[in-house]
Amino acid sequence: MDQERDLQPVPGTEKKSRRHLSAETKYTIFLEAGRGDIPVVEVLRKYGIHSSELQRIREKVRMGALKELNGKARVPVPDTNNEALQRLTAEKERMEQALLELTIEHQLLKKKTS
Repeated sequence: MDQERDLQPVPGTEKKSRRHLSAETKYTIFLEAGRGDIPVVEVLRKYGIHSSELQRIREKVRMGALKELNGKARVPVPDTNNEALQRLTAEKERMEQALLELTIEHQLLKKKTS
C-alpha cells in the first residue's frame, strides 16, 4: 500500500471550522426568519446555519429582551446637577485649554528651530 494514500483524509469527513457570527448578523437572521415573507429554510441556507443555531439565536434574543424588560440592564442616566460631574467637566475644559496652549507653543518653537 502507498503510505501517502493512507494519510489522506476520507472525503466528506473533514471537520469544518466554525464561523463566528456577529451579534448584528444574528439579530438580522432572527428578524429575517421571523418576518415570514421567505421560508425559514431559505434564511438558514442564505447564512449557512442549521435550524439548531436559529433556535439558539431565538432563545438569546428572548433572554436579552426579558433581561431588558425586567430592568436588570439599566444604564444610569447622569445627574447634571451632580457636583462631582460639574467639577470633572470644569477640569476637562481646563485641561483642554492647557493642551491647546501647549500645542501652539510647541508649533512656535518648532518654527524657530527650523
